[in-house]
Amino acid sequence: MQKITQIQRTVLSLVSAKTLSHFGNSFRGSNIRQCHSLESLKTQLVRNKRVVVVAEFDRCTSRHVDAFISLMKDVSAAYRNHQMKLIVFAKSIDASVYQKFARHLNLMLILEAEALTAPYLTSKFLHGDPVFLRSSPRMQMTAPVLVKTTNWVSQVNLLQKKGRFLDFATQGARLYLPQRLFEAKDYVSVLYQLANEEWVTVECQLRWESSTPDGGQVLGVQFLAIA
Repeated sequence: MQKITQIQRTVLSLVSAKTLSHFGNSFRGSNIRQCHSLESLKTQLVRNKRVVVVAEFDRCTSRHVDAFISLMKDVSAAYRNHQMKLIVFAKSIDASVYQKFARHLNLMLILEAEALTAPYLTSKFLHGDPVFLRSSPRMQMTAPVLVKTTNWVSQVNLLQKKGRFLDFATQGARLYLPQRLFEAKDYVSVLYQLANEEWVTVECQLRWESSTPDGGQVLGVQFLAIA
């Protein structure tokens, strides 16, 4: 029987020792290597096939994350069986980062103010469990909504679909529709009623969607403007 060799994980640290201590024992058993420049990071990426990069910023923007994601793609394309994950530790994170990368399976964002959760989230992340990122807390709710597409080219814009909220946050929401209709990146109008019975229309973009066993659809929408 052929023996299967487990490749040891390497943690490439672009953070201070103080920041690394926030992660507790999450990296136990890993080779931890400090990188003091982008060149040393690239060198270590080539030498190690199973890598977690830990980076720190005062303010994390989508441009920062884009640069690392591009680096991950370049290394994966050049070297077979290369695994790279990215953990960003930051004092503040732009909303655009959450909107663009919220469901990226190889990326995790941790705010300095939430450092106490770092060991738990990191352990989940390293075990391959999805750690979806949210820029604001979501409130559970089941209020009815009316959803219609705002793509005037499509005949579907003549239809309005009734559904309900699953949860609601300051920048977006999850909705349920009993029929599958929309696709990711579609622009939609979401109509719902406030407690004072006033109706509100919010222009949104569909960031992701998934089907449900009953033939329905769950939508993840980002709020763009209130009409």
